[in-house]
Amino acid sequence: MRSRTVLLLAVGLLVAADRPDDANKMDLAKMQGDWGALSTVIDGNKLADDEAQVLFRTVKDDTYTVSAFDKPFSKGTFTIDATKKPKTIDARPASAAKDAPPLLGIYEIDGDTWRICFAGSGKERPKDFDCKAGSGHTLTVWQREKKK
Repeated sequence: MRSRTVLLLAVGLLVAADRPDDANKMDLAKMQGDWGALSTVIDGNKLADDEAQVLFRTVKDDTYTVSAFDKPFSKGTFTIDATKKPKTIDARPASAAKDAPPLLGIYEIDGDTWRICFAGSGKERPKDFDCKAGSGHTLTVWQREKKK
């Protein structure tokens, strides 16, 4: 009887850990803080490293700010779905019209590296991280900023 109770408890914990809310909370927690761009590809064109590396992203809860050095140029909110393959991210820039559709993207976060690929405004969500010419996609690889 005791082993059956332990087995049921273990199965219950595994099921609870697989809930979408838990997966989203875990990934959202990983995204918090300051990030610096390592590279950016826009519609198949790779920015020079010195151009990409002036970009910084700050995430607090479900809000983001993207800056060039210390000058913010994009702010907004986002939602994620960590249960999808690939994982999805929808961004709503604060400057967008209320009825504008969100920017649709995918992401992958691995330790201190975060890849995000967004489709252009009104375009279909990317299916992979290829950012070929003519795709309209923007792929940025971010690295967590180390605290000094």
